[in-house]
Amino acid sequence: ITVTTLAVNITALVLLAFVAMVIAREQRRARDAALRLSTIDPLTGLFNRSFFFAAVEREIARSARSGRGFCLLMMDLDELKSINDRVGHYHGDRVLRSVGDVILSGVRQIDTAARYGGDEFVVLLPETDPTGAFVLAEKIRIGVNAIAIELPGASPRPSLSIGVVSYPDDGRTADELII
Repeated sequence: ITVTTLAVNITALVLLAFVAMVIAREQRRARDAALRLSTIDPLTGLFNRSFFFAAVEREIARSARSGRGFCLLMMDLDELKSINDRVGHYHGDRVLRSVGDVILSGVRQIDTAARYGGDEFVVLLPETDPTGAFVLAEKIRIGVNAIAIELPGASPRPSLSIGVVSYPDDGRTADELII
């Protein structure tokens, strides 16, 4: 009887450990999904505005300590309203996704690319001087102009207007830099 009781107890412990492992895996998956939903723009796959501002605040603090500046790119997608009005939001969303892809393909792993608003994008470029930021801005602008996306009818081609600012020369807070 003692061996039988021991076998039942060991079996129960193994089953409990298995159930605990399954529950932990599901909790981890749910937490990761919630984190992704709270930080990523679902249309473009870029970070969202609130994540971007948190990253800028961290970078301001880091730069203030290290004495090394950084740059921001602010981009506005030209012609999105016209595309949406002429051929519909489905095609406008395709353009937004394509622009997000171009931006992601141009930035480094340490950069933070985000969708700022409807047709606006921003990129935080740590330890980058204005010359490096201008080079990236031009690379992204050319990439957007070259997007191979078929739009119905005589739709305008998407293009970007891009502004570059540097910390601390153009502002010492996130708001000052964005303005």
